[in-house]
Amino acid sequence: MSLFDSPIHVLGSEPLVEQVVDGLIQSGRAAVAATLERLESRRPRRLRTLILADPPDPVSVLERSVQALGRGRRWGRGPSLRVILMHRRDPPPELPTPDPRFPLRLETFSIESRGVRALLTAWPLHRGMDPLFGQAPHLLVAGLDHPVPAFLLQASRLIHYGALRPRLTILDSDPEAAAEGLLSAYPQAGQIADLGFGRLDRPPLAGMPPVTLVLVCLPDAMDLGLDRARELARTIVEEQGVSPAILIETGGRVTQGEVSDWDGQTVPVSCVREACRPGVLLDGIGDEMARSIHDHYRDSIAAQGRDPDREPAGRPWESLPVSYRQANRHQADHLWAKLAVTDCKAVAEEMVDSFAFTPLEVERLAVIEHRRWAADRYLDGWSYAPQRDNALKHHPQLVPYAELSEAMKDLDRFAVRGVPSLLARTGLGVVRTLILAVRDDPGPELGRSGVRRRLVPLLERLVNRYPDRALVCASTLATPRARQLVRTAMEHAGSGLFWLLHRPIPALLEAQPDAEARSDLLDLAARAERRIALAGPPELRRWYRERAEILVTWDHLTEPDPFAESGGFLAKRVGLVAGGPVWNFEY
Repeated sequence: MSLFDSPIHVLGSEPLVEQVVDGLIQSGRAAVAATLERLESRRPRRLRTLILADPPDPVSVLERSVQALGRGRRWGRGPSLRVILMHRRDPPPELPTPDPRFPLRLETFSIESRGVRALLTAWPLHRGMDPLFGQAPHLLVAGLDHPVPAFLLQASRLIHYGALRPRLTILDSDPEAAAEGLLSAYPQAGQIADLGFGRLDRPPLAGMPPVTLVLVCLPDAMDLGLDRARELARTIVEEQGVSPAILIETGGRVTQGEVSDWDGQTVPVSCVREACRPGVLLDGIGDEMARSIHDHYRDSIAAQGRDPDREPAGRPWESLPVSYRQANRHQADHLWAKLAVTDCKAVAEEMVDSFAFTPLEVERLAVIEHRRWAADRYLDGWSYAPQRDNALKHHPQLVPYAELSEAMKDLDRFAVRGVPSLLARTGLGVVRTLILAVRDDPGPELGRSGVRRRLVPLLERLVNRYPDRALVCASTLATPRARQLVRTAMEHAGSGLFWLLHRPIPALLEAQPDAEARSDLLDLAARAERRIALAGPPELRRWYRERAEILVTWDHLTEPDPFAESGGFLAKRVGLVAGGPVWNFEY
C-alpha cells in the first residue's frame, strides 16, 4: 500500500468487524473500523479496499458505500476500488450489477465455506490415519451448530482415500431429527460414506472403524464443549483404544495456554478466525491451486481454437460464476489427499527435477478421483440414470469406476497425471517420502558429542544417499532418545513426523517420568503431520514391517531382527552405536 493510500476500511456487524480489523493490524496492514455514516461524510478518496463484514442489509450498504465513494472521483480513471462483501454462508446474496463506468472490483466471500476449507487444510482427514496401512477416515461430529453443516459438506468432498468405505458419525441431542435433516438436504449422502447417528452421551462406536478426527461444536464452546470433548476422549479410549484429535469450535473466541497444559488431543479452532486471516481474506491463500486448475482449463480451451472468455466456465477467475469457482476449489482441495495415498509431498519446485506417478498409482488415484467427482455430484443432488438430464440432475457416470468405459476412465487418469503439472504452475514439485522408523530406547538423551557421532552422520548420509526423497521420521515419541532423533531430523534435515500411537495418549503421557518429559513429548506431537493409531505393539511392529523403508535401532545390528517372529523383516537397518551409525546396506 502506498503511503498516500487510505487504510483498509471495515464496516458491518460486530464482533466480526473487530476480528477483521485486529487480524489486519496484527499482520502489519493499516485498517480502521468504519461506519456507513462516516464513509458518506468523509469519502476517503484514496481508499483502495473496503470490506463489508456481514452487514445486516448488504444490498443497501453496498449501494450507499459505492455511491459515497464515487462522489468526487474521476470515473473510469485511476485504480479500482476493491469491495469484499463477507457473508455468513453460501449462497451469496443477490447483488445489483455495478455501474460499468465506476472502477469497481466486487467480490463475495463466504465466511463459513472459506473457514472450513482453511480448517480442513490445517487438519486434513488423512492427518489422523494411514490409508496405505488399510485405515479409512472416520469423522465424528458432536453438535450441529454452525459451521458444522459446511464442515460436513467440505469433509464429504474430501473423504475418499481408497477402497475402504469412509464413515461419518453425527451426535446430537435428537439423533433422529439430525438423520432426517441430513438425508432431506442430501438424499445421496449414503452413497458417499457410511452414516451413523447417536446421542451426545452415547456415541455408537462399538464394532465401528477407529475414529480418526472429532469436531465438537456446541453452544457454550469453552465450557460445555470442553467437557463434552473430554467425555468423548474417555469414551473413544474405552470403546476403541484410540486417541484421535478433537477439534473444539470456539466461535471466534481467543484461547491461550502452554504446551504443558495440553492433553495431546483437544485443539481449539475457529472457522471465523481462519476466514478472517488476511492471507485468506485478501490474498486468496487457499485459492492458488484452484486458480491454477482454472487457468489450465482456459489454456486447453484456447488450444482448441475457442475463446475461453465466451464460455461460462472459461471466464477469467475474477468474473467466474461462484459455482465454477467452487468446482475448481473442490478439485484443488483433494490434491493433498492424492499425495497422501502415494507417500508423496509437495516441495519447492527447484528441489525437484521431474516427477510422474507410476501406472499403478495412476490407476489407484483415478479410482479415488472418480469417487471424489461422484461425491461432488451426489452432494449437488445428482443421481444415476442411463441418460443424462441436467434438469433432473441425472448422470450416467454415477457408477463405480470399474463400470466406466475406457474413455471415461481416461478422463480420471488424465486428471491424475496432471497433478504434478498443476502443482508446478504454483511453484511446487512432487517428491516421494523416505519413511525412517525410529525404535524406542530406554536410555537417556545423548550428549552433544553423541549427537555429533551418531545422529548427524546418519542424517547427512541419508540426505546424500536419497537427494530426491523427503525424509519422514515415524516414532511413538515414547522415549527421550527417540524424541531427540526426531527433533534433530526435523531441525537438520527438514524431516516430517508420523506420530505412531500404539497406546492411548493418556497412558503414553502417564508413562513419562516427569512434567518436563511430558512437555517434550507434547511439543513434538503438536508438530506431527500424521497421528496414526495402532492397536498395540503387535500392530506397531506390523506397521514398521509394511510401511517403513529404514529402521533405526540402538544396537550393533547383532540382535535378532525385530520382525523375524512375525514372519517378515526390514532389509534396511541402521544401528546408532557409540562409534557412529552401523549400516546393513550400501548407503
